[in-house]
Amino acid sequence: MEAAFDHLVHFLHRPPAEGRFSLAQAGYHVAPGGRHTSWGTWNSVSYFGLSYIECLAVEVEEIADKSDNPLIRQLVDEKPAGEGFGQLALRTTQIQEWSKRLALAGLEVTGPVPGSRQREDGTTVRWQMLFARDPESGMHPPFFIQWEQGDEERFQELSKRGLIGNHPNGATNLDSVGYAVRNLEQAADTWSRWFGWEAGTRVFDAELEAHCRSFFLPGGNVTLCEPSGAGLTRRMLDTRGERPFFVRLKGACEKTSHELFGGMYMTESVSR
Repeated sequence: MEAAFDHLVHFLHRPPAEGRFSLAQAGYHVAPGGRHTSWGTWNSVSYFGLSYIECLAVEVEEIADKSDNPLIRQLVDEKPAGEGFGQLALRTTQIQEWSKRLALAGLEVTGPVPGSRQREDGTTVRWQMLFARDPESGMHPPFFIQWEQGDEERFQELSKRGLIGNHPNGATNLDSVGYAVRNLEQAADTWSRWFGWEAGTRVFDAELEAHCRSFFLPGGNVTLCEPSGAGLTRRMLDTRGERPFFVRLKGACEKTSHELFGGMYMTESVSR
């Protein structure tokens, strides 16, 4: 079934404007997203085509604390663990079909549930979300999102509004998001069971000090990484558990790494 990488959620425990400032200092084009008034949260967004990074934070604690949305519950409940990447979202136009597949794969499914965000100019963006929980592995499966608008319409509107723009550091596309895991082969089998995907060949990444396997998706790959030393992957796994921990952006840019609010932002030339 159809699915593409949509966005990476970066949990912040400060106003998104602070996240925007630090990302801008690192050379990223970032814009205010808006407010999820029914969830008590607000965000900022940084686009690479239709793939993007969302900095999500609680604005009104009284509302967020009472939310039954699984993403907001995770944001609130994991606050003691500190800031960092929290979740992945996969874009689809077949959300009902995915609901059935995930249930057949043994996952506990929530949704589809409606979502919306009010922009600063008063306009509203709407979508549906589908969440799943795996009681067997204890891992957080990515959630699915189905936008009210089609891809081409969204791209044109986001470009017109200036949300999709040029990044001063030269990054043009979101290449991959890394997900720290304790057992690579077991995790790859689990993700294959969830989604029906086949993982790529096992490789060693010296920079991450990890053995990795990737799932190749339109809009950005998901790379599962098992630490093999005391480097970044081990530190992130020990600190935050089995979660996303890096994002790699490519384009006409230099090779850089910036650890911002518990998440690693990496850039490199698209020719690598």
